[in-house]
Amino acid sequence: MVFVTANFKKWSVVCALLCILNFADGLTVGVLLGDYPSQEQRLLNSTISRKFNKGEISFSANVQHVSEIDSFGASETLCNVLKADLGVAAIFGPRYTPATAILESICLEFEIPYISTSWRPTSIKNSGFFLNFFPETDYYSKALAEIIQSFGWKNFVVVYENDDTLLKFKDVLKFQKYNENDKRNRIYFEKLGTGPNFTNVFEKIQKTASTNIILDCKTELIIPVLNQAQEANMLNVYNSYFLTNLDADTLDYSDLNTTANITTIRLFNDNDEFLKDSARKKGLAELIHYRKLKTDTALFYDAMWYLHDTIKLLGRVSLFTSPIDCNSTTNQKFRKGMELSIAMKNRLPTIGLTGPLQFDDTGSRIDFNIFVMDVTHQKTIATWFEANQSLNVFSMADETVTAVTNLQHTKVKVVSRIGEPYLTLREEEDGKALEGNARFEGYSMDLISSIAKIVGFEFEIYVVEDNHYGFYNEETDTWNGLIGDVINQKAHLGIADLTITQERQEVVDFSLPFMTLGISVLYRTPDYGETRTFAVLNPFSRSVWMSIVYAYIFISLGLYIILRLSPADWEVSHPCDELDDTMKNYWNLKNCLTVAFKGLTSQSNDILPKGQSARLAITVWWMFSLLISSMYIANLALMVNQANMEPSIESVEDLATQTKVKYGCLHGGATQNFLKTANSTIYQRMYATLEQSPSLLVNTNEEGMERVLESENGLYAFLMESTQIEYQIQRHCELRQVGGWLDNRAFGIAMPTDANYRGAINRAILKLQEDGSLNDLKLKWWVEKNENEEDETEPCQSEDPVSTEELSIENVRGLFIILGIGIGIAFAVALFEFLWNLRHIAEEQNIAYCDALSDELKFASYVWTNRRKTTS
Repeated sequence: MVFVTANFKKWSVVCALLCILNFADGLTVGVLLGDYPSQEQRLLNSTISRKFNKGEISFSANVQHVSEIDSFGASETLCNVLKADLGVAAIFGPRYTPATAILESICLEFEIPYISTSWRPTSIKNSGFFLNFFPETDYYSKALAEIIQSFGWKNFVVVYENDDTLLKFKDVLKFQKYNENDKRNRIYFEKLGTGPNFTNVFEKIQKTASTNIILDCKTELIIPVLNQAQEANMLNVYNSYFLTNLDADTLDYSDLNTTANITTIRLFNDNDEFLKDSARKKGLAELIHYRKLKTDTALFYDAMWYLHDTIKLLGRVSLFTSPIDCNSTTNQKFRKGMELSIAMKNRLPTIGLTGPLQFDDTGSRIDFNIFVMDVTHQKTIATWFEANQSLNVFSMADETVTAVTNLQHTKVKVVSRIGEPYLTLREEEDGKALEGNARFEGYSMDLISSIAKIVGFEFEIYVVEDNHYGFYNEETDTWNGLIGDVINQKAHLGIADLTITQERQEVVDFSLPFMTLGISVLYRTPDYGETRTFAVLNPFSRSVWMSIVYAYIFISLGLYIILRLSPADWEVSHPCDELDDTMKNYWNLKNCLTVAFKGLTSQSNDILPKGQSARLAITVWWMFSLLISSMYIANLALMVNQANMEPSIESVEDLATQTKVKYGCLHGGATQNFLKTANSTIYQRMYATLEQSPSLLVNTNEEGMERVLESENGLYAFLMESTQIEYQIQRHCELRQVGGWLDNRAFGIAMPTDANYRGAINRAILKLQEDGSLNDLKLKWWVEKNENEEDETEPCQSEDPVSTEELSIENVRGLFIILGIGIGIAFAVALFEFLWNLRHIAEEQNIAYCDALSDELKFASYVWTNRRKTTS
């Protein structure tokens, strides 16, 4: 009994001394740091053991380094910390490593709270003594996903350092389902590798044509990676970077001198007054002021203070620590470990340096905020709140201003193509070669100049090498033309008569439409000459008609002369009056004209000549009139039948259902793609025709228009944009638009996907639309420019043209020769009759033949006299 009492007293004194010592020195915590430089290590000695206020608890720290890959060595280090001095009240673990599970299991075995301040996978099951001040992984992943989604990126590349961290982006992968054919909405993953050369990574990114990059790596690699991105020309106004490292905001990016949009996140806002006040009390004011406070340090301080306040709530005297030997066979535990762990988890929410602190039963932090920062301008542009799991974007205007500012400090490259009236080469002035933008003129040039003036940037325009809009080559998986240059970031903007299509929208972004239009058919009406009003004249050429008129006048005058010469056509005026000795010729000029006209028009005559010569003349005229009339009727009927046989092209359906008139479109253009993807059987039939006859396709609209103009009898039609058809019709009267629009489409300005200056371009287009400038530009280049040209032609006629396969004078020359010969013979016969009759007159009047001829010629000179005395 004495022995027992003595021993009891001895151990009581020892325990009392230990308690006094432990109380005097405060509580000890174990701090395990990894093999990496950390801010908390440098500040630990000056802050961890400080007295918060008089009479409050102080901590001392047993700081040890552990290997991130040596699990056995890490466990030995922890055991040494547990059995040193008077033990520890809690263990602050290192960054998550493969050794973390062993460290946690040791703390679980001895019921010692294990406190972490770094990200960890959710696959690790939390023990009852675990507490992590880093945001819970599922909530953190959701926050990242919502922030990335707010950027509006259609595709992006995740560049990561470690495979474990990919769990951060599991919610990002839920944005859209994978579709092999959808190349616009895709998420790519590229691992950085060991470095320090990451050139191959950026070469792979360039092949994806994505301009948006999410970079997840440790702080020390961020600047080197961005430097190499700049060397690869991937750190300019096209690109947007999202840095997921929570300490990225503490770096200096001024040496990059970039116009790229760089965004990052933080768990705390350096400009928050509450944070500044708290940091001042904790001795961190200088770090906050210079934006150098690392997230690990802030989390570590939050954890230390949170532990301190929890111990205060429990009461310091109730916590006694003692050394623990990991190899001991006795049941050694920290008897207050469970109580301390539960107290920390169940505390009411509080505010720390990193925002609201609250934990669930597994020790995961479930309340936090994430601040989205604009790295270039050191501004907070959005905040994600875990409490309501929502993103509050409160400074999009600043983001837009940033994008515009970056654009204003960049020489904007604009790619276009040659094609009237959008862009053409200007002629040299006074023999001087033009340079730069002065080389070009056109609708596109005026449009981009107006946009540049509104937004406030300078630009340089150039023509794409192949002068194509942009065609996708499935074999090489590349685009050519304007689209190719924009995808490859050779140009900031692509402007032309570039149609906005779904296929192109998968690889580039478009501005708001600056012109609406549709596909239509350009057709050349067969050249049939005169208009429908005088279609009856079409069987004969003008020379034939004039020859007929001349022949009519000639035959009328010829008949008049022949009938005056013919003795048989001089009759006694009054046969019943024996005293009347005058003779009368009823064939005056009027009657001759009438007889000739009736003969020409195949009408009957009331009177006919009696003389053989006159009858011969009029017979030849009737024969001529009959033949010329027959030829007229035959040719007119032929033309009518020919017009009826020509295919009537009044719509695209008419074009598709016939085979005589060929049709084509621009190779690789939006029109060909429309026919390919359209659901209509008519359009599919047209596309099949083009596939079977690739020669019908052309490389430029100008080539298609020339082919229409050069086609004989309108046997080629060209499908193109209605605006271009309107332009060509203004300059070529023989061209016309057939039918209405096949579809509705629009022209837009192309730019790389997710370009942050897209909003500025759209606002400029809206302004031009509202003030009528877009209409003025179209009027200028479609109408006014044509009126001012020196080679202005007559206005196009509105009447529908008809066929003009007329007969020329060469075709009917034989008829006129026959007519001439016949009239010539008639004249000869008439002259013979006249001279023969003179001989009879000379004998009856007993005068000389010459005197009789002289008297008759003198009488003949009185052409208006139709009466004469009888010869007997």
